[in-house]
Amino acid sequence: MRIIPFTANRLLITDLLTRAKEYHCSITAVFEYDVTELLEGIEAARAAGREVGLVAVLVKATAMVMEKHPRMNHHLFRRWGRWLEVEFDHINCTLIVARDGGPNGEQVLFPIRVDDANQKTVEEIHAWIRWHKQTPLEEVPQFQALQNVKKMNWFALKWFNYKARSDPEFHQKYFGTYGLSSMVRRGWGGVSGSGVSNAASGFVPATIRALPRVVDGEIAIRQVMTLGLVADHYLLDGVDIDGGMTTLREYLETTTLLD
Repeated sequence: MRIIPFTANRLLITDLLTRAKEYHCSITAVFEYDVTELLEGIEAARAAGREVGLVAVLVKATAMVMEKHPRMNHHLFRRWGRWLEVEFDHINCTLIVARDGGPNGEQVLFPIRVDDANQKTVEEIHAWIRWHKQTPLEEVPQFQALQNVKKMNWFALKWFNYKARSDPEFHQKYFGTYGLSSMVRRGWGGVSGSGVSNAASGFVPATIRALPRVVDGEIAIRQVMTLGLVADHYLLDGVDIDGGMTTLREYLETTTLLD
């Protein structure tokens, strides 16, 4: 048996989760999307020389959901004992990226903010993601900013948390307006679960599997993605979730965003 230090990386995650549980009411809904045509469309686009990818499409698709269902782009703040519901005037996706090579050999998670993602093309989003995935970590501003947060003392971290939960401009600058995970697995992986989030809407794509589905009255093998939404129930109800995730189907089960 040996004692393993609880690193600054894990302490920061603990702090984020604690704030999510204290100031939001997170509920999870899980959906399935037939992404067969979308995946084929991405491969065809790449064969034609276009720089596109599934994660970039997911960013664009979820941003369009925010545009069509603006309530999902709200956020709840707590200031001096009062609740404040804020409607953001931008749609900024915070994409969580995992990379190896962090301090102590850890895999690190850090946020990439895609500003005005609803107005960007899939190619523009893909290029932005690729830069953050390929550039040495020490040259990535978001990663360095995260390291600075981890070095904060107890008082500074409390101040940072207070600003994040009470100041809309501060929150939008550092956390965007909604969240998206980029960790999609192929073939095998989780198909359901629950989580907490500091955003009113957090999208969690999980696994793409080959599954039998009924297409035009016949059974066919299709590529099916499991995708969860972690929503703040203080702000969103079932009708909001159903509407947004139904709209998402229009983008993930077609090649609309690649046209």
